[in-house]
Amino acid sequence: MPITIKEIESVLSRLAAAPGRFSSALSRLEDADSVASATEGEWSPVEVLAHVRVANDILEPRIFFALVRDNPPLLAYDDIRWAEVARYASVPITESLDAMRMRRKELVLALRALSPEQWERPGVHEVKGQMSVYDLASYIADHDDDHIAQIERGVGNS
Repeated sequence: MPITIKEIESVLSRLAAAPGRFSSALSRLEDADSVASATEGEWSPVEVLAHVRVANDILEPRIFFALVRDNPPLLAYDDIRWAEVARYASVPITESLDAMRMRRKELVLALRALSPEQWERPGVHEVKGQMSVYDLASYIADHDDDHIAQIERGVGNS
């Protein structure tokens, strides 16, 4: 079934709103950069944002790969290793948010220019199989939502 304009607009809205939602959730913390993990197995807010930035580094280019090449391979990467190399956890949250905000603005600008047919362009992920531009964008939006909720739970707003 073809992707509807309503579905596309919903994903675009969620993608565009995510940096502000992260900022809002993090602003409720007294000092988000220094807040250690509250419970065993939970990430600190800075670790959550670093993880999201790493995920976006990996996921967002896949959208462009699918748009500029017919059925491209979408390589899988070790996000933990990527995080070690990128060192985003050592960047102050305000700077991470600024970087995320700019990159997301650019992504949404590019996505808004797509035709409905372009949203259906596929790539082949080496683990997950065929994924369309829409699938990738939806995955990013869902991932953002999950981690915004994680930060909100950490400050008592689940």
